[in-house]
Amino acid sequence: MKKMDELDVNTPIEYMGKIITPNQIKLLLALHKTKSQNEASKLLKISPSSFNIQLKRLEKKLGVKIYDSSPNGTILTSAGLNILEEYFAVRKRTSKNFFTVSGFVSGEIAKTIFEDPIITSFDNALKLLTLGLVDVLGVDDSYWIYRLNDERFLKADLGNFNFDIFLIAYDHFIMVSKGSFDYKNLIGVRFSSQRIVYNILRREGIKFKIKKRVKNPFIAIDLVEEGYSLFLNESLIKYVEDRDVNIHYPNFYEKTIHAINFISFEENKFDKKDLEKMRKKAKKLGFKV
Repeated sequence: MKKMDELDVNTPIEYMGKIITPNQIKLLLALHKTKSQNEASKLLKISPSSFNIQLKRLEKKLGVKIYDSSPNGTILTSAGLNILEEYFAVRKRTSKNFFTVSGFVSGEIAKTIFEDPIITSFDNALKLLTLGLVDVLGVDDSYWIYRLNDERFLKADLGNFNFDIFLIAYDHFIMVSKGSFDYKNLIGVRFSSQRIVYNILRREGIKFKIKKRVKNPFIAIDLVEEGYSLFLNESLIKYVEDRDVNIHYPNFYEKTIHAINFISFEENKFDKKDLEKMRKKAKKLGFKV
């Protein structure tokens, strides 16, 4: 992966009627990669105070909040991610490099094997896909693999084109809570494979209630501190192990297995050796392959 100062960010973009400069785009790229202002400032070879001042200036110019700080680190808000999506869309139109978009779970793998993937909620990924701006798509939810194999969906929403689907890894769900796990006080993550857990709960006769929904699992992790209970992808366990929370494996753990796939919209782009390398890297990250 290239260092931040080697990235080809030479063109400004327009967002909300304001010009975002190449240096400001680099700020967001660095923060998105590291989830730490200190680490991001090191990548850009500037002081942490200068990095923070520039971020706040960008927020003031746009009039929106572009980052959130928490014990889990500093992450981009929806507005911040939208700016990066616009940047990648522009870069896609002006570059011959392929463009990778992933959900948050598949993004853990994508950022180790692809250059500068954009990691976002799956509804945002689908928006980019329908615009024809995606070459490789990381899919966290097996439901969408089913939808993408449905010709009616392809013709109505995406247009009729060919693609290759690659199974890279498997994941499970664990239970995370501040105190006792409360099925009646769940935090849900939209466009995630949590639907698998909810279906299991219904079959098992376990009553549950989703009190709040978010698009980002890292925001959901922060909300556990406020008392919500969370079914979290096991591959993200490293983000909660150092927190003062309880981690349990549900009795139906094995039933929560779900596939993490990547889709190439250019046929024969990856050969068997490429896929084997991807799976090895996924295994090192804690995924099952």
